[in-house]
Amino acid sequence: MLPLPDYDFLPTGTHDEEAREGFCRELAVKLAADIRPPLQQAFESKIKPAFLAQHGRDPNFREIAKEMRVLPETRAWYRMRTDNQDRMYAVSGDMIGRQNKILAQHAKRASGTIGSLSLDPSVDMPRYLTSSDIHRKPGGYHLETIPDDVAPGAQYERTIAVHNMGSQGVNNDDPARSLACWIKETFPGLNPSNIIDLGCTIGNNTLPYKEVFPDAEVHGIDVSAPCLRYAHARACALGIDAQFHQMNAESMPFKDETFDIIVSRILLHETSAKALPKIIRECFRLLKPGGVMLHCDAPQFDSLTPYQASLRDWDATCNNEPFMLKVYDMSLEDLYQKCGFNRDRTFKHFVPGLFIKEQSIDPNATPGFSQSYFITGASKEP
Repeated sequence: MLPLPDYDFLPTGTHDEEAREGFCRELAVKLAADIRPPLQQAFESKIKPAFLAQHGRDPNFREIAKEMRVLPETRAWYRMRTDNQDRMYAVSGDMIGRQNKILAQHAKRASGTIGSLSLDPSVDMPRYLTSSDIHRKPGGYHLETIPDDVAPGAQYERTIAVHNMGSQGVNNDDPARSLACWIKETFPGLNPSNIIDLGCTIGNNTLPYKEVFPDAEVHGIDVSAPCLRYAHARACALGIDAQFHQMNAESMPFKDETFDIIVSRILLHETSAKALPKIIRECFRLLKPGGVMLHCDAPQFDSLTPYQASLRDWDATCNNEPFMLKVYDMSLEDLYQKCGFNRDRTFKHFVPGLFIKEQSIDPNATPGFSQSYFITGASKEP
């Protein structure tokens, strides 16, 4: 049984649905913890020696992925992982399908008691989110099928709880809680009055900033109206004051130097080569002197071995995340500098996850094996 938040606009499963969900969860762990690691032996014993003999050098991550995809055992792993991803969405999709209208009603009833929600139907959905079903989720996270739809948000919360095995806490908020505490400790002179979370989705990585910095006004933006409706209802249910807006991070209608802290969680790799510099330039424009910009994503490839980096190939080729390999392979420090930040004020770091440490969770019990969160960012000169 998954640890899940207690509010009535999160879909609940029947016995059979939860059993299917449990199967997806256990298979995900099996694939990540038991089946994939031995594939490295095939790389060390077959791929690497053959490549070295032919080319006189070790392969890079793209070459490793290309060669590994030929192996029957790798092809089997890709197939099973892809099928399990689709199965997970099918299970939660079935739950949503029979509860969608009542979830929307419950979310609407919960909304409006605290904070705010501002939707803008004129916001265009970026092509990088509409050209394919991101993460293989049918319809992506922005599709609306009924008035006041919150289904994508509800499905997002349920599936991340499944995928992460509850390792990010009951409210799926450990990344933001860990990062907010890190900011507070690392920048003790920073007393923020305004904080913004870019690509906030359901607000699970927005609300902890209000808890850690209670005197600050906290904003979350996203392009998805159904996810924002869910985020607002969720914040109201949890009694946390936050302001949610439908807008694109490439161009935000806030005044210059509005925010003391600008953050994102798993946003950068979901954008595009054209969009990312626009987003970083907006961060520089909106950040107050002395403020902090922090982006949390998977580790940049210069922090990994080529083989470790090659493991992202499934996400890029099978999970509809085409920008992932490019953004993880670029120098974000160079990008931040080009967008206005002083290179000497950029940083990258691994921040320990508080919940995993507090609960003594075995990192091998989750598909991501993560005991920490990788961050990059910069502080703006005072």
